[in-house]
Amino acid sequence: MRRQFVVLAAVVIGLAGCGSGGGSKASQGASSSPSPQPPPKVAGKLLVTTTGGLKLLTQEADGHLSIAPFDVPRSSDFEYEVTADHKTFVYRSGKVVTARTIADGSERKVAGDASTNKLCLRTSPDSKRVSYLRGEELVVADFAGKVTVVDKVKSAKYTLGATTVTATTELDCGEWLDDTHLKFDRRKSLPDSISVDITATAPVIKADTTTVAVLGGKTPKLVDSPSMWHPTAECGKRVAATAGSTKDALHLRERTGDAELSKAGTFTGSDIALAGATGGTHSVLFVPGSCRPLLYTMEKRTFQSIDPATRAIGAEPTVTLPDGGIDVRLYDDPQTWQPVKDAEVLAAVVDKQIVIVDLAARTAKLVPADGLDASARVMAWLP
Repeated sequence: MRRQFVVLAAVVIGLAGCGSGGGSKASQGASSSPSPQPPPKVAGKLLVTTTGGLKLLTQEADGHLSIAPFDVPRSSDFEYEVTADHKTFVYRSGKVVTARTIADGSERKVAGDASTNKLCLRTSPDSKRVSYLRGEELVVADFAGKVTVVDKVKSAKYTLGATTVTATTELDCGEWLDDTHLKFDRRKSLPDSISVDITATAPVIKADTTTVAVLGGKTPKLVDSPSMWHPTAECGKRVAATAGSTKDALHLRERTGDAELSKAGTFTGSDIALAGATGGTHSVLFVPGSCRPLLYTMEKRTFQSIDPATRAIGAEPTVTLPDGGIDVRLYDDPQTWQPVKDAEVLAAVVDKQIVIVDLAARTAKLVPADGLDASARVMAWLP
């Protein structure tokens, strides 16, 4: 869809003039149409994923966004992230994890032993470390290659008559809550007995606790929360999460201390005042820097404010995305926000076009772009 604008029809006004005979005649002014407003400025470049791979979009003088490939060595087993400071592209191709400085293209190898077929690469909010799975371990590495083991898979042999099986415990990917807190699901301890499919040769014992690793000491401190919860967004001490095994109800919580993590996983404060909310139809986005929470509703494409104290949702939408194309699902990726301090400007894709969402101005404006497909999604707004 091309950028849309409204053309106001020129109004013809009859000017009455009194002649000697007392009659009147009309003087018709020349008609004109106002020039269309230019699309919003997009400083820097947008990193977009499409079915054809990663692309870089750059705005030209006429306002259009030109498209070029973002070259990166990749295998069939590939994943990547952009750090929250918009400066580093971190990717895993096979077992090798590499960090590329976007400004000059220089690269450094972070690890060569990552697990394949595991989409677990996550960069920390301070843009200094990355978590991933290697073999049967969840680890954190800094960009110099120093590795800290967070937790390991447990295993034990179980016997029924003449049959013996070796069972292992589930160990989930890590999700960063802040610079020093990494959340993951695990099995805290091995049970005395298990129920398995008789055909299973390597059964997995499901996780029974959500654990937060507190980093910074000689070894990580592990804080367990048996209620289990799944964070969908985080900023500072604020965490949006779905709770329990259903991962359905959406919560907004404040972390005031590590001790709260073990109580219920829901932290302090009331629930978001949203009846029947689910993580599939609603999501919480945090404005980088201020950590101001916003509710995004996928079906309506609306952004609404959330009062951090009461969790009450603003009655009127702050901004609404344009119509068109498939459902627009937005995730809490600070990299997709304009890389300017305290900016409240977000980039997204709607119907194969870029939309610049300015929360302060309460606008969502289309920017014409060529070469995007229906699956395109903004991954990062680069300086």
